[in-house]
Amino acid sequence: MEILVITWNYPPRQGGMEQLLASVCAGLSQNHRVSVITAYAENNFTAGQEVVYRPVSPGLARYLLFAVARGFSLLRDNRSIEVIFGGSVLVTPIVLLLARLLRRKAIVQAHGLDLIYRSAVYQFFIVRWLRHVDQVIANSHHTAQLARQKGVREQAIEVITPGVDCQRFQVAATADDLKRVWKLENRKIILFVGRLARRKGVKEFIERSLVHIVTKVPDMCFVIAGDNPTESLAHHDDVAGEIRQAIERSGLTDHVRWLGAVSDAKLVQLYVLCDVLVLPVLDLDSDVEGFGIVALEAAAAGKPVVATRCGGVPDAIEHGVTGLLIAPGDYGALSDTVVRILGDPAARTTMGEAGRRRASTEFAWTRIVQRYADVLVRSTG
Repeated sequence: MEILVITWNYPPRQGGMEQLLASVCAGLSQNHRVSVITAYAENNFTAGQEVVYRPVSPGLARYLLFAVARGFSLLRDNRSIEVIFGGSVLVTPIVLLLARLLRRKAIVQAHGLDLIYRSAVYQFFIVRWLRHVDQVIANSHHTAQLARQKGVREQAIEVITPGVDCQRFQVAATADDLKRVWKLENRKIILFVGRLARRKGVKEFIERSLVHIVTKVPDMCFVIAGDNPTESLAHHDDVAGEIRQAIERSGLTDHVRWLGAVSDAKLVQLYVLCDVLVLPVLDLDSDVEGFGIVALEAAAAGKPVVATRCGGVPDAIEHGVTGLLIAPGDYGALSDTVVRILGDPAARTTMGEAGRRRASTEFAWTRIVQRYADVLVRSTG
């Protein structure tokens, strides 16, 4: 089968959506021919895909026009392409237009925020067309529910979570070894990983939980790996600046290590050396955590996760087995849970091992990609 992928979100851009789409395309290309029309791509980022198109000057309006023109040309000249796969709800009108004009199947990936983005123009010109595509792939059960609320038919929705490459987190160095490398020896490490969108709740975690955690665990260090999502179409606030101010106001400068954006190799080291990952997501009407890929990455590294029960996060964490879920806004419970986990190495080990097993089976990329392939093939039957 031949597949045309149209997506704004793709490497070298950084983020969970980009990582998901790159992994899916690479996996599908093992048994299918995959062409990708994206905003831009580095010359060396073609491994795993047959074709990567990119306009000379990236930009959303320019990209959308480019995608229509190049997509029409490619589909007109190649009747073997049976499916057009949109990488997010943003490109739904283009996918649907090309599919209907050239008699192909239209499938769109939904991530969460791309369904609820607060703009009347976006909702009218983009989201409303989602109910007309042949299939919507939701990254979590919560995202699937959001799609239903937008009028997508139940039978047109398939939930397929992101996957994780467990081999990536198999390193020879121990947590203690890496703590020495990072000059964090004899510290209990709470880790946060991710772009600092407001919904991530890092500022609130510092102000309302970390100030209490440090009184119970004075040798604790909160490590933040991430920065403002500068390439995001939806997030423009200087959340990083607000977090820095919160750290200073709370007198926690000696208990927080801010790293900004880090390389993939360093990120793996941070997962391995940490004691627990926190994902203190806020329950916002205007934004949503579609899944929580960092919870899977922590599990693959054998680390437990403490997170709020928001959006698609519960799909990534098996409560009481691979981590613990807390009601959003209950900072007392969040603080107590983190303190309890930091003080119980046996529980951390048990949850970490359970998380690694679950990540290597339920969320293995081979299994996830096969589910995508099944949906794509079934749509053409």
